[in-house]
Amino acid sequence: MKAIQEKLASTIHHYENNADGFIASYESADMSTLHRTIVDHLDKSSKLLDIGFGSGRDLAFLRENGFDIWGADPSEKFVAHAQRRFPDISNHFFTTALPNLELPSDLKRSFDEILLIAVWMHLPQSTYEDAIRSLCSFLKPGGTLILSYSITQRDEKSERYFEDIDRELLQNLFKKHNCHLTASHTNSDGLNERDITWVTEVYTYNKEVS
Repeated sequence: MKAIQEKLASTIHHYENNADGFIASYESADMSTLHRTIVDHLDKSSKLLDIGFGSGRDLAFLRENGFDIWGADPSEKFVAHAQRRFPDISNHFFTTALPNLELPSDLKRSFDEILLIAVWMHLPQSTYEDAIRSLCSFLKPGGTLILSYSITQRDEKSERYFEDIDRELLQNLFKKHNCHLTASHTNSDGLNERDITWVTEVYTYNKEVS
């Protein structure tokens, strides 16, 4: 347990300490492929939670396309940046992280969609089920979850933890918790200087709540 907590804390610490650089980098990325996937699979004007939103780049795109945007990120600096970027909805952003999201109780079962971009590869495999349970607790029955993660082994030297993701295991765990894979896409990285392959998976939460 201690080792897991250290991996999670080290990753959060890295983003917090390098927030300004990450914000500039994220804003320069070409996200057109992912954004097409989002608009193809999600309903505009719906309530969406973006987990690990970073600079708020995708939140801005979503809001421009009519979504009711909310966000969670473990970095206080990213959250403060989003609150400045979207001052009229500053109460929509929270400092919290997977595997156990600490969000207001009135947000349980309230989201039509949940978005996780470049988050999952930072989670140790032993946290997957807790993370999926937490996600599902905030998603409406029939809701959609879009998950995008890198599958290229990272050689970088940093505090960030990267897990080699077993895609079949991950899909089976989501299925176990009533999240069924409906689409999967592979694309190159939005920053041209990086040779990184990304997988984007779309899940539908079919759990019925009595």
